[in-house]
Amino acid sequence: MTTPIRVHLVAGGFPPGQHAGHDMDYARVQILQALQSNEDVHVTVSNDFTDCDKWICDCQFLITYTAGPYADDDQTGVIQDWMNEGGRWLALHGSSGGKAVRVGDKGMRRWVKTSYHEALGSFFLTHPPIREFTINVDDADHPLTRGLPASFQIQDEPYMIEVLHPDTQVLLTTTDIKAPQYVAEIYGEDTTLLPDGKKRALGYVRQVGKGAVAYFASGHCHSPTTNVQVTVDNSIDPEHVVPLHFRGAWNNDAFRQILTNAIEWGTGHLDEARA
Repeated sequence: MTTPIRVHLVAGGFPPGQHAGHDMDYARVQILQALQSNEDVHVTVSNDFTDCDKWICDCQFLITYTAGPYADDDQTGVIQDWMNEGGRWLALHGSSGGKAVRVGDKGMRRWVKTSYHEALGSFFLTHPPIREFTINVDDADHPLTRGLPASFQIQDEPYMIEVLHPDTQVLLTTTDIKAPQYVAEIYGEDTTLLPDGKKRALGYVRQVGKGAVAYFASGHCHSPTTNVQVTVDNSIDPEHVVPLHFRGAWNNDAFRQILTNAIEWGTGHLDEARA
């Protein structure tokens, strides 16, 4: 009898049951369909990290696509211990976010760094409006980047994330993202630039004990009932009109290849990881 490969998917917004500006149903279905490429995979699904110890205790692979939900200190400890013992975590898009607090009297918000971000290895600061930009593959030899071109165009939210650990293996970068003026006002400085002062990370992998975590910033999607975008870059629409339906990365061949690679990375490593 073939041993099932247990995967847990966390896909949801905040407050519980809300979309938080993303078409969670679409993203959830796309990820579940991609997981079906391996008929040995058995998936459980939740909207946040509640009772994550129950769901991931016998899992090999955790996937998160969230906009708001993040693991508290206790839940983060469970995930950290699970990775130390060999679990692999694929985090997508808004998974680098979390809790935001008001700043000043202009209605601006600053995201709060927590133990969750330390475990994930990155921290979301902000993103300018949806636009088309170039992603460069900085490490073409890793299984997560197999089959990707040296660079590719994508339409998406251009995420600005701070990479938190020096032992992180950066896989994807861009030089197209310019920091909005408010970043310095809210955070004091732009901490999302890599040491060369030009590149920003959009994908990475990091070993954690016997396991690992990989994060890819791409993946925004919205529908007419979930859209909260107020404008887009003129590379999307010359009049800055927000599309009613936006699938961006999900219709991009390179992102689809990344998702395929990541699922193989997360579900196909059991023999060597437990040998």
